[in-house]
Amino acid sequence: MNLKTHKPNILNFTPKAIAHFKHKVSQQGKENKVKLGVKKMGCNGYSYFFEFTNKSNKSDHTLMIDNIEFIIPFDSVEIIKGSQVDFMIEGLNQGIKFLNPNASAVCGCGESFTVREGIEETEDTGTAQKKS
Repeated sequence: MNLKTHKPNILNFTPKAIAHFKHKVSQQGKENKVKLGVKKMGCNGYSYFFEFTNKSNKSDHTLMIDNIEFIIPFDSVEIIKGSQVDFMIEGLNQGIKFLNPNASAVCGCGESFTVREGIEETEDTGTAQKKS
């Protein structure tokens, strides 16, 4: 994927990722929505997360893709905007992988990343915003 030309509105999911999430959601019962975003942690600043839930906040962004509701917390939108979400199988390892055009560096273990210049976290609210 060419990250310079790949610019979906918020997130783009590969067919493998959608199939993975459909399978996992079908096993969840009441928690039938997927919440995904970033948290401040790791050696480079941010780390991706996803969890299953049955609720969202008014400030969350929601995407409905192939009958799956994805919830993106407000403070994660600018950091992951334009990313492609994929499901990868590499040897014995498998999992969700984000291809994020906003990431400027990834730590050696691949668990955390730094965002590119132009996106910063505001200290007063803890939300990511584009620099004007």
